[in-house]
Amino acid sequence: MSDDEPYLCDLLGKRLLGAALSHDGPVGSSSSLVLRTEEQAPVRLVPQGSALLLTAAPPAGVASVPAAGQDPAMARFIGTPIRSVREIRHRQDGSDLVAGLTFQFPDGNVRVLVLDGELVVAHDRHLGEVEARLHEDVTVARAVRTCLASPSQWDAWTTEGQYLYFRYRHGEGTVEQHPSEDTDTWDLGGGSRLWTLWNDGTDDGEIALPEFLALAGLRLAPDAEVSVLSSWKGRR
Repeated sequence: MSDDEPYLCDLLGKRLLGAALSHDGPVGSSSSLVLRTEEQAPVRLVPQGSALLLTAAPPAGVASVPAAGQDPAMARFIGTPIRSVREIRHRQDGSDLVAGLTFQFPDGNVRVLVLDGELVVAHDRHLGEVEARLHEDVTVARAVRTCLASPSQWDAWTTEGQYLYFRYRHGEGTVEQHPSEDTDTWDLGGGSRLWTLWNDGTDDGEIALPEFLALAGLRLAPDAEVSVLSSWKGRR
């Protein structure tokens, strides 16, 4: 990926200004979804085999699309910020592949998937038998609060064993994925990335875990272990 190509984290916190299906993708792709967000160039989601590729899109790819041409699943979210972009995995016969992405907005989610080489944009839509093979790692099995004051922050692990760092300060909430809770392993150019970003318009630094999870699009497992660290870690 070149320096000019986008990353998923570039979309977080940005308002969606336009979303349209296009047929100007690379040879072999049936269609692409062109997204325009504030303060940055348009991007394009393109099927590549069974994967979903994020690339830069020429500005004209969206600027020429009339309002009536917006993808209907995305249209209701235009003007609202993208809170998170999460991977959707497809599991079948021992394989585990990234099949698409879930875009979370303040008022709901949209899934963008590659199924049988075709791009599918699904909002409140059951996809039939394939649903049983689609999985998102959004369930928290363990959460440890690591700061008793502001910022509110937790070390957390999903049921799949993925480590997440939760932080809330000055009204801004973030979820970061890292290889482990050891900050020496944190590298945004390697196994780390920003999952979620939102701002609730307040200057608060205190938030309860259930409210944080709801805003982040995550949930606690029924038997989740929730605890408080005896001393403040004060990471940053």
